[in-house]
Amino acid sequence: MEPSKITRRDFIGGVAGAGALATLGIKEAGAQAEPAGTIPADAIKAEKSKAMQWHSERPLTGSVPAHEHDFDVTPTDRMFVRNNLLIPDIDFKTHRVKITGLVGNELEFSMDELYKAFSAVTIQGMLECAGSGRSAYAPRASGTPWLETGGMGCPSWGGVRLADVLKAAGLKPGAAHVAGQGGDPGMVASAAPVIRSIPMRKAMDDDTLIAWAMNGQPLPRVHGYPLRLVVPGWVGSASTKWLHTITVLDAPFKGTYMSSSYVTPRVPVEPGQKMPAETVSTEGWPVKSMITSPAPNARLKAGTQATVRGRAWVGEGEVERVEVSLDEGKSWQRAQLWRSESGKYAWRRFTYDFTPARAGYTTLVARAWDSAGNVQPAIPAWNPLGYFWNGWHRVGVVVEA
Repeated sequence: MEPSKITRRDFIGGVAGAGALATLGIKEAGAQAEPAGTIPADAIKAEKSKAMQWHSERPLTGSVPAHEHDFDVTPTDRMFVRNNLLIPDIDFKTHRVKITGLVGNELEFSMDELYKAFSAVTIQGMLECAGSGRSAYAPRASGTPWLETGGMGCPSWGGVRLADVLKAAGLKPGAAHVAGQGGDPGMVASAAPVIRSIPMRKAMDDDTLIAWAMNGQPLPRVHGYPLRLVVPGWVGSASTKWLHTITVLDAPFKGTYMSSSYVTPRVPVEPGQKMPAETVSTEGWPVKSMITSPAPNARLKAGTQATVRGRAWVGEGEVERVEVSLDEGKSWQRAQLWRSESGKYAWRRFTYDFTPARAGYTTLVARAWDSAGNVQPAIPAWNPLGYFWNGWHRVGVVVEA
């Protein structure tokens, strides 16, 4: 069922059904105990692909490697999991979202009211954790050791435009940033709430959503059920999950997830150094690509045509071209970059046909260019929190005689 085809009955019934089944499943499973009002990690893991590699449980983080991403639309069970705190168990029937701050009229909507008040839209868009690929940095950077090609996904999203809701509230002069606050509880009562803000230009983008659906179904609980922001192309932390409050501000929000987390040095630092005082908040992802087929150590046949497949994306702008190297970057061949009808924030498929000439171990390498002339580097600049890894992706294969 496509998100754009979800009727009000489907929406209300589907969400209610998903909530009831999830709750029932958790009780039946007898999963690891968590604080009241939260979802155990074991219940979430049971819903995910067996290919998911789990990095931590509290908070829960996990992702699949590149060869499990060989899809134009990321399946829900392969969508990466990244939480800053615990997973709340929210009842959609009582859930509300409030719009406050520098607005002419403070608004508050139930799920049903939000659905009826605005036109529903569907987009496909990239979300990627800022630390995606962190394990590839040397020396090791601080944070979850995401796989070199883990921590991202490109599903479809259904919901309403954040811009439409902000226009309904009426923006006051000086409105410059929009902050989303999530309902995820901490492991201790004193944990800072998850609040991030985005500049008004991004908040008013037609593809920035208050979303209730993923891949044509109500949001899974681990991905923000019943409501989340979707800020495609930007670091995943900007897409606040379990959304309950939207605040319009005159400046960027000052708090843990804006001031000390999800920041990079304003000026590059020597690898291994601490975070300097002058930082900038993470926003759009730099140009990046990965090879999704063949898988590492796949067997190819000398003299037989093979195809490299992959995906390429960039946070803002467009992917201009993708190149493939069979000799560790000494020479590059242009891959075919397929057109996408899925929107400006969807990743794009690329393919490259080649015929291995002789037996032996061969490394396939990919790099992408964006419309601003930026090229994916062999190794990106190091930073203390290990953000924005977009180095060349290498896949080794065995060519048999």
